[in-house]
Amino acid sequence: MDLKNIKRVELKVDGMGCTNCALGIKKQLEKEGFHDVNVDFASGEVNFSDADKTLVQKAIQKIQSMGYTVLEDVHGEKKNFLTIEVEFIVSLIFTLPLLVAMFLPFHFLHQPVFQLVLSIPVFLIGLWHFGRSAFQSLKSGVPNMDVLIILGATASFIYSLYGTIFNLGHDYQFYETTASIITLILLGNLLEHRSVKRTTSAIDELVKLQKIKAKKIIISEDAENIEEIDASKIKNGERFLVNTGDRIPTDGTIYWGHGSIDESMISGESIPVDKTKNDNVVGGTILLNGSIKIIATATGKDTVLSQIIEMVKRAQQDKPRMQNLADKISAIFVPLVVGISVITFLISFLFAGVSFQSSLMHSIAVLVIACPCALGLAIPTAVIVGIGRVAKNGILIKGGSTLEKFSEIKQIVFH
Repeated sequence: MDLKNIKRVELKVDGMGCTNCALGIKKQLEKEGFHDVNVDFASGEVNFSDADKTLVQKAIQKIQSMGYTVLEDVHGEKKNFLTIEVEFIVSLIFTLPLLVAMFLPFHFLHQPVFQLVLSIPVFLIGLWHFGRSAFQSLKSGVPNMDVLIILGATASFIYSLYGTIFNLGHDYQFYETTASIITLILLGNLLEHRSVKRTTSAIDELVKLQKIKAKKIIISEDAENIEEIDASKIKNGERFLVNTGDRIPTDGTIYWGHGSIDESMISGESIPVDKTKNDNVVGGTILLNGSIKIIATATGKDTVLSQIIEMVKRAQQDKPRMQNLADKISAIFVPLVVGISVITFLISFLFAGVSFQSSLMHSIAVLVIACPCALGLAIPTAVIVGIGRVAKNGILIKGGSTLEKFSEIKQIVFH
């Protein structure tokens, strides 16, 4: 696999919450004429073939029009005050009194207006967090699980509000249902967000190897001066000093000195390799002892480390057969669940003799419980973790389909 010949545009996108979000972006970009589009909601990365760089701005505008944010730094992270942690804590504070009211006889806890006041902040947070994503997913033609959440929470809230306005009694009070739906699913999203963040740690650790300081040699008429610069600013042909314990800043050739270098991150071999004048060195490896001066021969995406990072990313985007099946199921799952929810209500109310309130609760339960994200998240998470973990140990697997074939292996021959 010659990564040097692969020209791709890579964007960092904030706001993707599930596989259906990724499917929506992929579908819209393909409609706009972009080719070989890969969208990974776990890492928040969108990339496509770099056939025409003038189309990059068009892609950014399209993604942002769908309600997502394209970050300038591909390894960056959007900083918001209203994080999912804050949303969950605020929702929990207002939801707990509503749940307590179900078990304690305090009169004020059961007052409709009191419960309405408590549920409004939670409902607004739910509209902000889930509503935007649901609306954009409907626009993209790939409805996601947030559509189910918003339908369930909104139905119970409006039903309760109607009962409160017309003073219809406790049979119309389901504010705790609205608040509980939003708060519990926020908790699930919070745990999912932290889990997914851990799965991408392998690439993050490889990227950190590139974010080091380099000792640039500046040659004047009568002396050599050392200037410390970021490794990202290195240019071909520049000279650098590497001392014992330093990480080599970029690929290069030794023109002075000698030392022992730990190249286990490249070769997997734990025994240090002795290097001297005219030998090549690889950026990211460590000089265990000695002192060398090198001339940079490759920088940026041309370095071996960058190619490894790119290979790991491409491998994580290669979907096994089971994940392709999960994606197809997720794409039709939401409309199917909405249909089942409506049928549940009609059968309960019209044919089974169940009250309107109970029929509505049965319908809402179908919307809330049916969540396609568990199916859509499990397989890509397993692929990302598996490929990332072995990459950290010096083993590169070409993709999820290759990883899937390991289950069929009976014997392994080492040479």
